[in-house]
Amino acid sequence: MPSYTPSLLRIAQVAIILTTFTPAILGISVGDVFIVKTGTTNGGCDGKNIDGWFDDTVTLANSASAGAAAVDQDSRKYLMTFFSIRPQDDATKAGAPSPFTKLTVLMLEQKWTDIAFDDVTGLPRTDQKKVEDVFPKDTNGLVPFWSDDLRQYLKAEPGDYCSDKDNLAATQDQTGPSTVTLCIDNFASTQGETLASVPSVTKEKVSVSSLQVHSLTLFHEMFHLVLGTAGTPDHSYNLNSIVRFGTAKATENPESYTFYALAYYLGQTTQFTFANSKSAKKPSPITPKRSPSEIDLGLLARFQMDTRDVPRGVWVA
Repeated sequence: MPSYTPSLLRIAQVAIILTTFTPAILGISVGDVFIVKTGTTNGGCDGKNIDGWFDDTVTLANSASAGAAAVDQDSRKYLMTFFSIRPQDDATKAGAPSPFTKLTVLMLEQKWTDIAFDDVTGLPRTDQKKVEDVFPKDTNGLVPFWSDDLRQYLKAEPGDYCSDKDNLAATQDQTGPSTVTLCIDNFASTQGETLASVPSVTKEKVSVSSLQVHSLTLFHEMFHLVLGTAGTPDHSYNLNSIVRFGTAKATENPESYTFYALAYYLGQTTQFTFANSKSAKKPSPITPKRSPSEIDLGLLARFQMDTRDVPRGVWVA
């Protein structure tokens, strides 16, 4: 059997299983995985390029899968840059998942003393029971939010999450199904929609961070959704910080995988390598020193199918 270090196995355990969603293989679309909220108000996604963003998550997952399987020196440099992983790293670098998670979502905020909504009718309860009577009260500052779509309550930080223009999206798994909220109005107008609109790279030293597109936000949220928010804390969104992380932080951080997948994709679709996070001339081919039997299948599995399925009917608003 091919062997791989427990450190790389940690990546396999944390990785998103995005090829589960591959339309080319399974014949599915975004509507088979998500219940996409319709309309143009109250979180509706009509008129937004949800299908294109979803298709890009598949493309990026396939690209990352190819990078994980490759044994050439350039491909291994990507792993070193974004995860501080060498082929024979010590297993103790992986570390344990952080318990920290921030759960915020755009729903109807209530007070604990407000009349609760009925989970069957979606209307205020006729027995006048309060929110604190039907939903466990929080003493740490979180407030109750009601989702009319899910007919459920959850606890989150007070306020309208998307009103903060720095927030692009949030995933929460308190409810069943879980939800992904995309703050579409906060997406940068200077960015393209999909990978097809990534700016052309014509010179060296172009940072992968300057080649962002809107679909990367959904790709990022997929990690929170499939792997759970508790095990995927957002340690940083900044590329300069990410490339300085040790393996323990990098393998928890969804943006590390987002940058890695985008960089590897660009390395295969442009005349440059992005193995060091910036465009550079591609190195001359070198015969791999490692045999195919030594491929680290643990990392490859991170981007491939898993026995776990995303719960049917996951909301994206």
